[in-house]
Amino acid sequence: MRNGIRQRLAAELPEINGRVLESHEDGSSLDKPYVVLVQGADAGINDWTGYGRMYEVWPYQSLAAGFSSVDSLSAAIVRSLDGQTLSDSATGEVFTCKYEGTVGSDLEDEARDALTRGLRFSVAAVEPAERAETVPGDSWLDALAAWTRTLLGPEWQAYVGKWPPGYLEPAVLWRIVGLETADGNAAAVKIRKQVTGHVLGRTPNEQTDATVRIAEGLKRDGKIALNEAQKQHVTVQECAAITEADALRSGQLSVTLMRRSARKPAGSSPEDAPLMREVRYDSIGL
Repeated sequence: MRNGIRQRLAAELPEINGRVLESHEDGSSLDKPYVVLVQGADAGINDWTGYGRMYEVWPYQSLAAGFSSVDSLSAAIVRSLDGQTLSDSATGEVFTCKYEGTVGSDLEDEARDALTRGLRFSVAAVEPAERAETVPGDSWLDALAAWTRTLLGPEWQAYVGKWPPGYLEPAVLWRIVGLETADGNAAAVKIRKQVTGHVLGRTPNEQTDATVRIAEGLKRDGKIALNEAQKQHVTVQECAAITEADALRSGQLSVTLMRRSARKPAGSSPEDAPLMREVRYDSIGL
């Protein structure tokens, strides 16, 4: 990932002329501007975003250029990384960075004779190979993801369970946060699932628009097909949207789905069959 970020900065910032340094490299003799890239530690976030990794990018400008030049270079760095799908040619990794704000206040680095400011970026859905696991499938989520792709179009990705490493934007993630069963009638039971939807757009407007379209579409359609041929579906009971919520971590959509499941009649399985109490054997002479 580090190499992918370095490549992106070098390609998108012509003013630095490829000057992307590591924290241990001395840039005091280099022409300015240049940037210093620092990788932080991995940290667990939660079950659906996987592990996170922090990076800091420090733009360096000459004292004579002033902090306005730092402002300009900082804005260019944020545009080149925030919300962008990047790839690392050395490892084959595909990932997305998110801008998390500045690191403290502006600094005058006397050793480098420069002005600088730290910019913090996070990368979610980092899954170390030794901890990677497969999320069990769920037919309700699979059906909801298929419905989402049909609604939003082919450029949108729809994931279930957790953000995968290398997820692409724009995308929607659906995950189950609660399950409830209740008696319906003598022939069926009610199953309810609470589902959270994360809508991750390439721009704030695209993200908000997709969130609203999904909420309106679920309310309008009222049900999601599980098996069209067998006329099986789940009903949309409730749907709420908070467009300002964090798309990656908390999700903007809260949906309650319900379906009736037929009870198994007595004797339909070996466990339900009556037990044999005794066996009698009579010899018949020939």
